[in-house]
Amino acid sequence: MKTILQLGDPLLEKKAKPVREPKSKEVQTIVHDLIALCKEKEENSGGLAAPQIGIGLQIFVARRLDLEEEYRKKGRKIREELDDNLWEVFVNPRIAKRGKRTSTFWEGCLSVDDGQLFGPVTRPATVQVKYTDKDGNKKLITASEYFAHVVQHELDHLKGILFVKYIDNPENLWRNNDLDKYIREHGDFPEAI
Repeated sequence: MKTILQLGDPLLEKKAKPVREPKSKEVQTIVHDLIALCKEKEENSGGLAAPQIGIGLQIFVARRLDLEEEYRKKGRKIREELDDNLWEVFVNPRIAKRGKRTSTFWEGCLSVDDGQLFGPVTRPATVQVKYTDKDGNKKLITASEYFAHVVQHELDHLKGILFVKYIDNPENLWRNNDLDKYIREHGDFPEAI
């Protein structure tokens, strides 16, 4: 099993290269490793990019939080067939369109203190992304709200950018336990300083 690189590793700051053969065995292995690591760290994982495991290729996986939410709204439990589709595979992704409205969500990253540090990040609330899936199919997806943040967060990894770049004030970075305690006591996330 691959390990997840941590903040300070120079490989995390490099731009990833395009994938030439999305259906290759190499890409399938990378995708398998990314999903396996996400499932292993499921509690803290919304996605993972190839550079985070030391592979400088434009590949990431993102948890389909939008599908999970859809199931919950309908009062359904996430079933096995949905679980198979919970991880969207993005190869050579690029943003085709950004919405004008922004939203702020608290983000963490498995490459920053093993996913134990969080901070508020403002991004476009909706993005359209063109990409190739692991079977070589060209796709266009519209991601909104938190799922849009996950997709943009992972896209940033392909550019060598970590979410902490967007945190101007270090006081806005919270350890997971402290943030959970604050939310329990106040019913919401802290306001950004």
